[in-house]
Amino acid sequence: MRHWLRMYGALLRMGWSTVMEYRAQIVIWMTNSLLMVTMMLVWLGISSAGPVNGYTSADFVAYFMIGWVVRNLTAVWVSWELDYRIREGKLSPMLLRPMHPIHHDIAFHWAEKGLRSVIVLPIAALVLLLTPNAPLKLDVPTLLAFTVSLFMAWAIKFMIDFSLGVLAFWLSQASAFFEVFYGLTLVLTGAIAPLAMFPEAIQQALWWSPFPYMLSFPVEIALGRITGEALTLGLGVQAAWALLCTAVAALMWRLALRSYTAVGA
Repeated sequence: MRHWLRMYGALLRMGWSTVMEYRAQIVIWMTNSLLMVTMMLVWLGISSAGPVNGYTSADFVAYFMIGWVVRNLTAVWVSWELDYRIREGKLSPMLLRPMHPIHHDIAFHWAEKGLRSVIVLPIAALVLLLTPNAPLKLDVPTLLAFTVSLFMAWAIKFMIDFSLGVLAFWLSQASAFFEVFYGLTLVLTGAIAPLAMFPEAIQQALWWSPFPYMLSFPVEIALGRITGEALTLGLGVQAAWALLCTAVAALMWRLALRSYTAVGA
C-alpha cells in the first residue's frame, strides 16, 4: 500500500508540474465545456413561460451549473494520448517501466482536475447562490452519494476512452471513433438537455446504458431528484458499468500488446 501511495504521490506531483506548465492550454480545453452554459441559456428561454417537463427556470440553472462542474471534473482525453504514443512509438519506453502506463494517465488526469476545480467551483457556487429557489440537496448523505457517483462517472468515461485509444494498435484512423464517442456523450449523457426532456421510452433505455451515469445521474443526485431505492439501484448499476468498462479496457490492452510493433521509437 505504501508503495502505491508513494508512486501516486510522485506521479501527482509530476502531473501538477505539467499542468502548471501548460495551464493556459488546459483553460482553452475547458472552453469545450461551455456548451452546457450555452444550453442553460437556451432552456432558460424555453422555460420562461413556465415549467418544461417538471423543470422550472431555477431547475435548469441548477442542472446545468452542476452539470458543468461534473463535466469538467470527469473530462478525459487518454484516447488522444494513447493514439499519439502508439503512432509515434512513444509507448515503447513506457512499457519498459515496472508500472502500467495507465497509472501515469490516471495521475495526470487527477492533477489536472485540481486546476479545473479552482476555476469552475467558485463560478458555479456563485451562480447557484444568486439563483432564487435553486434546488440543491446539501445534506451529508447526498453529498457523499454525489461524490461517489462523480468518481464512478469519471471511471466509466476514462475506461471507455482508454479502450477507444487502444484501437490505435490496430487502426490508423482511430480518432474517428473518439469523435463519435464525444458526439454521443453530448447527447446521451444529458449535456445538452436533461434526460427528462427525452421521450419516456428513450429515457428507460438510456438508464440501462453507461451514458446517463457519466453526467446526468450524479447531477440528479445533487438536485435531490434521485433518492431512496432509486439511488441505491442507480449506484449499483453505475458501479457495474465502471467494473465492466475496466474489465473491457484491461482485456483490450492485453490483446493489443500481443500485436504491438513499435514504430519510430
